[in-house]
Parts: sequence; structure tokens; C-alpha cells
Amino acid sequence: MRFFKFNHNNSQERQWARATSVQPKSHQIAWQCSTCGRAAKYPSGIFDVTVEGGPLFPDFLGCGAYPFLIVSERVVRGWEQCGITSFRAIPVGITNGSGGHPGMLAPPKYYRIEVTGECRIDFTASGAVIKSICGRCGEMETDVPYIKTYYILEGSWDGSPLFRDHRFFPMVTFCTAEAKDLALNEHYTNLRFQPVT
Repeated sequence: MRFFKFNHNNSQERQWARATSVQPKSHQIAWQCSTCGRAAKYPSGIFDVTVEGGPLFPDFLGCGAYPFLIVSERVVRGWEQCGITSFRAIPVGITNGSGGHPGMLAPPKYYRIEVTGECRIDFTASGAVIKSICGRCGEMETDVPYIKTYYILEGSWDGSPLFRDHRFFPMVTFCTAEAKDLALNEHYTNLRFQPVT
């Protein structure tokens, strides 16, 4: 089975609009570990984003404020029509920021995607050595801040076409070759894939 990590491609494709800030319209999840200081704050559901950058709206909208996976309605409908259902889609509103392109077109409907498929990342195979684990929240410190190639722990993938390691890498999204092929065949925009072993 072939797997891929995927994400927006705003760093290479500058013609696309990107989300630069998030305005929550739902309850905010906020917490901080009293032991290690790890913290997070993000909307639990619906939110608006302010967009800036290029004049065109892509299928995969980069979000610099928080690494949400935000996709167009076209992507959501394409996944559903192909039986890819391992996700929840939550509407995202769009506002044009002061840095927005003057010729910016009207945006499509966008959705925040919460992937429900699961796997576990094999830290050792991925080249990361665990240096410490917080006894309170479980946050791990590794000897490498960025993993270049992810390895899926054998037997941990639940068979879903879209999946994540919800425990240790909750904002990194993986997919099967089926989902990648759909994206390429439908010419979804502002998207890049990285092979996963």
C-alpha cells in the first residue's frame, strides 16, 4: 500500500490567496500544560478566515494562523462521490484582508476538514529519537524538530483513505494513493504530496 503526506503548496505557488488569521465563531478550545508549558488555542467548530496574497482561490487554502486543513466544496464533493468519508467538514467563512489582492475573485465555499482516519507514526523509522516525555500531558521532545520522511507504524493504519496520527501529529494529514490519484485527475489546486513509507 502506498501512502502520502499532503498539504497546501503556498510556499511554491504565490498566485493563490491564503488565510492569514482566524476569527472563531464557535467555542474555543484552550489549554496549557502546567508542567511543560505546551499550549494550544483553536476554534472547536465554525470560524472565519481573513485572506491575503494572490488573486486566485485554490482548492487547498493555506492557513498561516493555525495549520488547519481547509479545502473547497469541490474537494469535499469529490471525496464524497468517490466514497472517501473519513472526515468531518465544517464551514469556513472568508473575509478579504487589507493585504488582499485588488483583483481578488469571489471565493468558493470552503470547509475545515477534521480527518477521522487513524495511524501511528514510527518515530524510530522516521529518524526521530525521543529525548523526553512530559509526565502530565504526554508532549514528547525529539532530537529532530522536523521529520523529513514519515514512516507509518506497521499495523496502526485503520484502512481509511484520509488519516492522521491524532496523538502525536494531529495537524499532519496522510492519504492513500486513491485519494492522491483523485486529486491529480480532478486537478485540485495548491496541493503537494510527499511519499510516506
